[in-house]
Amino acid sequence: MNFSSGTGVRKNFFEMKELIINVSPQEKRIALMVDHKLTELTIERDDNPSVVGNIYRGRVDAVVPGMQAAFIDYGDEKNGFLYVSDIAGTEGTGDIDLINGVPRARTRAKRARQQPIETMLKTNQYIMVQVVKDRLGTKGARLTNFITMPGRYVVLMPTVNTLGVSRKIESAKERDRLKRILQQTRPKGVGLVTRTAGEGQSKVDFQSDVKFLGRAWDRIKKNFDTMKGPGLLREDLSPVLRIIRDRFNESIDKVVVDDDKAYKEIVTFLENLAPALVNRVKLYKPKRPIFDKFKVEKEITRALQRKVMLKSGGHICIDQTEALIAIDVNTGKFTGKKQLEDTVFITNMESAEEIARQVRLRDLGGIIVIDFIDMERYRNREKLLRHLSEALLDDPAKTTVSEVNELGMIEMTRKRVKHNLVKALSQPCPYCSGSGLVRSVTTMTFDTLRRLEAHFCDSKEKHVVLQVHPDVAKRLRNENQHIFDAVVKKFDRDIDIESMPEFHIHDVKVLRAKSRREIELHEH
Repeated sequence: MNFSSGTGVRKNFFEMKELIINVSPQEKRIALMVDHKLTELTIERDDNPSVVGNIYRGRVDAVVPGMQAAFIDYGDEKNGFLYVSDIAGTEGTGDIDLINGVPRARTRAKRARQQPIETMLKTNQYIMVQVVKDRLGTKGARLTNFITMPGRYVVLMPTVNTLGVSRKIESAKERDRLKRILQQTRPKGVGLVTRTAGEGQSKVDFQSDVKFLGRAWDRIKKNFDTMKGPGLLREDLSPVLRIIRDRFNESIDKVVVDDDKAYKEIVTFLENLAPALVNRVKLYKPKRPIFDKFKVEKEITRALQRKVMLKSGGHICIDQTEALIAIDVNTGKFTGKKQLEDTVFITNMESAEEIARQVRLRDLGGIIVIDFIDMERYRNREKLLRHLSEALLDDPAKTTVSEVNELGMIEMTRKRVKHNLVKALSQPCPYCSGSGLVRSVTTMTFDTLRRLEAHFCDSKEKHVVLQVHPDVAKRLRNENQHIFDAVVKKFDRDIDIESMPEFHIHDVKVLRAKSRREIELHEH
């Protein structure tokens, strides 16, 4: 049994939801607070702006049949990556020959099996692409040829011919009404999908949205035909207006922004698209930083830590690797007042809510394995699974949750397009090289002695200077001096120990005593 989310509805109508926007010359930060808890954080810095949603005229730089993918030069310093399943058909593309008129199967899975990419794309061919995932580290941006243009109430999809309604709109009656409006509103040969904000809106609202997006699409096609070489065809909205367009609706109680220019842009934007929401936008004027006032800074600091404390006294530990995310649940100081099973159940239920918040806040993606505390009662395991799935409903990213496996763990997947928060705000520790661990003083002391012995077997220097970290030097002069003296006696050498405060715990240097020139000391 799999549980899917990303189709959530507001679980508690009494939740207080606020968007807190901090604008500075260097970066823009947007925090979603739910009941005064940081639930989602978007950060965009001027030196590394997000290009997700931007549409480009790209040139095929290389086609790789073995990967069924192509590398696309879209004007960035690093090529983007286009999978075969992300290439759209020719229907609805107007006079733009996106894939040389190759007939396509209806589903992506069938297309990937039916159509080899080398029959669709050729080197130096131009193709329209859109960024769906920013560059991450050494990986280029993920691209698609399925163009989507979001408006306030609908998403225009000019490269497909389909109609759809947001899965977050649950009322069957409303879904049928919206489908009828889309059928009456849709221009020939394009696709339309109703956004959640379209719920309850009139046909006139949709017509206005579609007309605006249709004009934008006409400009894009014209630019594609006239542009020379790869380049930007359409830039998405600024980070602040993008959040307002995509996330600000009736469920958000308030938007607070600390920049006058951004405030005016938001108000002007809403006056055209959603006048009823203008009064919910507030300008923050106090000198105290807005993120400090709303306690966002403290929440960000906690989000960078491995251990997250729970109210009950238990805690969860989040470990990130290249392949997956591991989350471990512990009772910690919480012992409960009843039986062990009840204590474990309470801790697991509380941690499920916190895990849902943390994966969304940290924007964790890929495979996530959660090691809840084992429970004997099947009914409790079912309640936990249901509780976790419900807690993930508000997450805009698509997630799936599997049943408890034979090892007592729950596996889930989450799709993300932004930068992982920890990776975006931090860098690998230069001291431990990102491992989180360094060798102990004892290990380094013994390792230093072994390396000295190996070196003395091949060298004739009688007098050397040993430079090591202060903690290692202290061990050699005290607890382990008898071992050090044994090495000196065994090889009949004179060794001066120098304590080097600036050294890494792993650093060891041996110098010739007279010239003070460093001797290469190989690590064994």
